[in-house]
Parts: sequence; C-alpha cells; structure tokens
Amino acid sequence: MAHLDHLANYVSAILGLSSPRIAHLEHSNQETWLDQGFTVSAEEHIYAFDDGALIKRLAEQDNFPGDAACAECWISYEIVRQPLDKTVSPCHISFNSACREAYWLRYFYA
Repeated sequence: MAHLDHLANYVSAILGLSSPRIAHLEHSNQETWLDQGFTVSAEEHIYAFDDGALIKRLAEQDNFPGDAACAECWISYEIVRQPLDKTVSPCHISFNSACREAYWLRYFYA
C-alpha cells in the first residue's frame, strides 16, 4: 500500500476506491468543442480532502474512432494546495488512458 501522503491515496479517494483519504467535490466544469471534425470533451474537477489538500483532476477525450482495447484519453492530477502538515507526492501525474491510470493505482495497492 502507498505511503499515506502519496498521490495514489488521493486518486483512489477521487475514484471512489478504498483509501485512507476522504474526498469532496469542490468545483466541476465541463467543456465540449470540435477539433478537425471530432468532438472533444474535457472535464475539470477540484476535490477538497479531509487533511486540507486540494487536487485538480482533468480528463479529456475525443470521439476519434480507434481499435485499441483501452481508448486513448488524457487524464492528469495536480496538487493545487498541499496539506498544512505534510507534502503529497508526486505533485503531478498524467496518463494517456484509463488503463494506465488503473495500472498505476494497482501498483501501489498490490
């Protein structure tokens, strides 16, 4: 299991998985636009945590047809505000698919 101040604990809470952290959605924004004939949607969510941390999750996906078992998308997490008594690390991480995000979480919870 990841150390308590590892970003994986916060991401797990955001995704509703088992975690020692508790997340509350503080702000949400969604945008959709056309790019070269394809619809792109982006969602930005900011989560507040029980220890004072604020984390932004940005997910962007298009409707470009693909053959991959795990569709390409762009997911990032960024520490907006650190807790007062510790430092969450890493302070930023990005993934190019939900499968990679899931693999990263499994690595820390194996």
